[in-house]
Amino acid sequence: MKQQMSCRDMELLYRQRAVFDSEHSWKWLGEAERWGHLAQKETASRFKEIGPMAMGPNTIHSDLRGKQMG
Repeated sequence: MKQQMSCRDMELLYRQRAVFDSEHSWKWLGEAERWGHLAQKETASRFKEIGPMAMGPNTIHSDLRGKQMG
């Protein structure tokens, strides 16, 4: 997860740089897009590792619907 955040941070940095360096904005936006794709790949690989049913209150191993909360 930490790697995903750093990819998103880099994407944001390049998008901000594109705003302030309009002459080379095409270059910075290209870099931002590349970092955005890296973040998406990282997120997708995390889902493959843990599986889609391993998240949330009703996971494969624990269904909280029938239990009393509180």
